[in-house]
Amino acid sequence: MKKCIVGVGCAIASIAAFAQSSVTLYGVVDANIEYSNHNLGSGPNGQSKVALNSGGLSPSRWGMRGTEDLGGGNKAIFALESGFNIDTGTSGQGGLLFGRQAWVGLASGNHQLTLGRQYTSLFLIMANYSPTAYATLYEPVTQIAGASLRENNMVKYHGSFGPLTTEAHWSFGEQPGSTQGSAGYGAGVDYSFGSGGIAIAYDNVNGPATGGNYTRAQKAALGVRYQITPSLLAQAAYRYGKNDAPAAGTVARDDIFWLGLNYQATQALALTGVVYYDNLRALRTATGSTNPSNPWQLTLVADYSLSKRTDVYLSTAYTKNAALNFENLNGAIAAYQIAANEHNQIGVAVGMRHKF
Repeated sequence: MKKCIVGVGCAIASIAAFAQSSVTLYGVVDANIEYSNHNLGSGPNGQSKVALNSGGLSPSRWGMRGTEDLGGGNKAIFALESGFNIDTGTSGQGGLLFGRQAWVGLASGNHQLTLGRQYTSLFLIMANYSPTAYATLYEPVTQIAGASLRENNMVKYHGSFGPLTTEAHWSFGEQPGSTQGSAGYGAGVDYSFGSGGIAIAYDNVNGPATGGNYTRAQKAALGVRYQITPSLLAQAAYRYGKNDAPAAGTVARDDIFWLGLNYQATQALALTGVVYYDNLRALRTATGSTNPSNPWQLTLVADYSLSKRTDVYLSTAYTKNAALNFENLNGAIAAYQIAANEHNQIGVAVGMRHKF
């Protein structure tokens, strides 16, 4: 009888211990059919294209998040997140298994410290000031946050204090003989008040050190948001950018501004409109630098929810003086390139998204 009681007690203890830990599997699958014009082809004149794309309102991805209660208000936490291309079945982020996120850390009360591949402070702080929530179609995310919006070898602090959210990070460059070579760092704060909010953030990414010298890519952003009515949200932001890298085609200095409105027309229908403007102060060329015509983009999105997890959408954009999303200014990872004789580009996409 005593053995039975002990056995039941052990089972209950085991169940209780298991209940203190949890792992959540989640993801998004998003695909769309897109028409775009003035694409770069074999000649100087633009070509139209129809394509099936992965990611429209959200990049397609799956991931796991987990927590373990360590007692005393402390928790062990982790996240593994993998991007993929639903149109081809291949992995995103250059084929990395967990290219979107891969980190482990500790959380205690309002504080969190994490180690691994993570988003930069500027990217996370400014997420609440992105009218399209960092949509793949059509937001110049890379131009705003930089190609290094995720960084390897990062230690990050996150703090939440009522209306104030803070982020700070350091990314180890791991270059022998230099602590600054290839390193990155940044910080930001987001403060909510009543119907609005204001945020400021800064990111810096160093190039490899050579002879004790290295280039720097710096970005700073300021955002404001205001809930005009229960169904209408306004968001505006400014991003300063400076890049010392000498490579031709690199934006050496620019200022991006954007203004967006989110309108919940009905319980199921959400409408979004955003204008982006990039003041290109200096664009590097093979022989120096130039000051090209400033690009701007108008993005319009209609998103209709079929259920809590599934929606269909229509996304459109018109860009002047650049390719869509200003991506010809980020040639290394450009999804769009505009032909030499063209000065504007249009994109229209119809898609479906499911969240699990």
